[in-house]
Amino acid sequence: MNKLPWSWDEAAVKPVAQPDDLELLEPVTGSVFFAVCLPPPVHGQSLVNASVMRAAEEFAGADKVQVFDIGPGKHKSGLKYHLTRIGKVARAGLALSARGVRPGQQFYTVFESGFGIVYNFFIIALARFFGYNIILHHHTSQHTLVRQARFAALQRVAGGSCLNVVLSDEMAENLHFLYPKLRNILVSHNACHIAEADGAGRAVVRPNKLRIGFLSNLCREKGLDIVLDVATKCRERGLELTFVLAGPAAGEEANALLVDGRQRLGDYIEIIGPVRDKAKTNFFESIDVFLFPTRYRYEAQPLVLLEAMSYGLPAVTTNCGYIAELVGRQGAILEPDGNLVESIVDQLDRMVSNRHARFNSEEIKTQFRRLRKAASGELRDLMNALFGVAERPRRDFVV
Repeated sequence: MNKLPWSWDEAAVKPVAQPDDLELLEPVTGSVFFAVCLPPPVHGQSLVNASVMRAAEEFAGADKVQVFDIGPGKHKSGLKYHLTRIGKVARAGLALSARGVRPGQQFYTVFESGFGIVYNFFIIALARFFGYNIILHHHTSQHTLVRQARFAALQRVAGGSCLNVVLSDEMAENLHFLYPKLRNILVSHNACHIAEADGAGRAVVRPNKLRIGFLSNLCREKGLDIVLDVATKCRERGLELTFVLAGPAAGEEANALLVDGRQRLGDYIEIIGPVRDKAKTNFFESIDVFLFPTRYRYEAQPLVLLEAMSYGLPAVTTNCGYIAELVGRQGAILEPDGNLVESIVDQLDRMVSNRHARFNSEEIKTQFRRLRKAASGELRDLMNALFGVAERPRRDFVV
């Protein structure tokens, strides 16, 4: 079997838990065929895919893992995007066929919303034909907040033994409520894929203006224009703030917004571009509040919010998907409506006025550590499900 293909330029998230921490409950008896999207592009789902596979290789050995990247590479949309994906999915299908019938072995993939579900149907049906057990990881809330007929159809293809891996308790409950026939549900929180930050370089209370950070693939969907509008109104209100924008610009529209924002706001904003490794650490240590005004209604568990929590940063974010469940009382959750810009400005105004009494950084770090500890145990359960433990861990529901 092949080694994992860690050949991309961007650094993937390394799993927090080490092999000694996540002992398999029984000897490894099976192997896993992964067909997932890997970076590039770099986003939460592809990074978690990479992290899960690294964990699988470390915990069970490279000879127990076979990986096929079925992602679009650097193509973001259009004909090249789909031709690339079709070619990669076809190669994964040929590899499955070459392996032949594998009863009792595991096939791991990720549920895809939109047109991507076509690839799900093809590759899952083929894996089922060759006798694999299906493990389906869910990184979107599109089908868990509203019943989706095509997902229900996919579950029939995957079979009653399919193990559905979700990110939170609320997501598990919603999935079971909308699709009552699903019983094999395992929670595996994303916190185990985020390292704990020491925060040694971060000031507890800065003597000068507060710094508001925004990190994402910069685009309208993630709230780039909202951040710039908030900065404009904060400056008009006379608030002593600096806005720090980090991450790659996602397309020409984003570049145009950044150019316009720089011209309008001058040194009231800092645009630092993509960050990784030490540069990302410096970004989080340089800010006081993390702003994430996403419009994407089907957010699940954004890694960037967990990263902010690991540094003890309060988040000002939107009530999209499962963000409210993730952030809880450790931040401000605002409705993504027509008053969002004013709501954010008011929230930041209160933070400036009550600088010493705002969200407690140590409480936020403590909450992150709790999430991370629980998630490490859930990752252990996922590893045991992947590698042939006799009885899969699952969520029990009262009918």
